[in-house]
Amino acid sequence: MVSLIDSRMLTRLAPVYYADTVTIQSRTDTRDSYGQPIPAWANVVALTSLPCRIAAVSADERPGPDKTIVTVSHHISIAGHYPAITVLMRAVAGGVNYNIVAVEHDSEGVTTRLRVKLVTT
Repeated sequence: MVSLIDSRMLTRLAPVYYADTVTIQSRTDTRDSYGQPIPAWANVVALTSLPCRIAAVSADERPGPDKTIVTVSHHISIAGHYPAITVLMRAVAGGVNYNIVAVEHDSEGVTTRLRVKLVTT
């Protein structure tokens, strides 16, 4: 069977189409002196500075009594097949943290697409 996507194409597209980079982080909680978890994140080896493209796909704004919560959904397309990425991780691109909602791979096993959410208050 012949692949529909030539792997060399990603190399040529990377500087233009995949102009951003993303780093995947895994949660590494520690405990305080009372035993309560302190959330912490660490870069996952081999999943740093991956060439990607980020696109916003939707936004939702909910006003509250003291603040407005804005949830923006994005797609992050990554040049490469990364089956180790899970929804328990987060993506960091351009200094912005994104919660990973879903991980999708193309049928050829060449690219990875993350559905992510950015939540701000």
